[in-house]
Amino acid sequence: MEKSMVSSRIWTAIAIVGTFCAGGCSSVEAVQEAKISEQGGFRNPEERLAPGEDGGYCSAEVLRWQYDEPSATLRLADARLMLDCCGKRAIHVERIDSLYEVTERDEPDDAEGRCSEQCAFDLSVGVQDVPRGEIYVKLLRDVVDRQGSPAVVWSGTLDLEVAAGAVVLDDAPTDAGCQEQSSPRPRSTTVAAR
Repeated sequence: MEKSMVSSRIWTAIAIVGTFCAGGCSSVEAVQEAKISEQGGFRNPEERLAPGEDGGYCSAEVLRWQYDEPSATLRLADARLMLDCCGKRAIHVERIDSLYEVTERDEPDDAEGRCSEQCAFDLSVGVQDVPRGEIYVKLLRDVVDRQGSPAVVWSGTLDLEVAAGAVVLDDAPTDAGCQEQSSPRPRSTTVAAR
């Protein structure tokens, strides 16, 4: 019971990521702050970088970004990604020069495996010491109990001369499993992790 309570809380992690390159890439340490929502997404739309009340939450998965020039901080938020209701999630960023590789990780709970339902989650990360200008972002999703390597969800350029923006990642609406601001869904039939 205690593990399920821990897995349903919002986890905040601060990590230091060092990237080492061969052949001339600049090695950069980036301070990151990651947040993972409970089932149904963040209760406060500002945590997913949404303006005011986000009435279309279940209609699309959206990657939003905000850049704060005085603090040189880039915030990215992936809202309404559909993942198995049971599991552990994480998000982190690796930086090589002006490439920011964002990896979303989803894995089964150690003891409780997976559920048979999909739920909506929000993942956000803030990265400090990001210079103003154009950067390239690659968003990967790693569902570790599926075969294969992490899948590229989106890649493209962000112009940090503009303070904020959004990219629709999946415009297929979903009702099942997408219940914004609801209490966490109870576990249904659980299957063992593979």
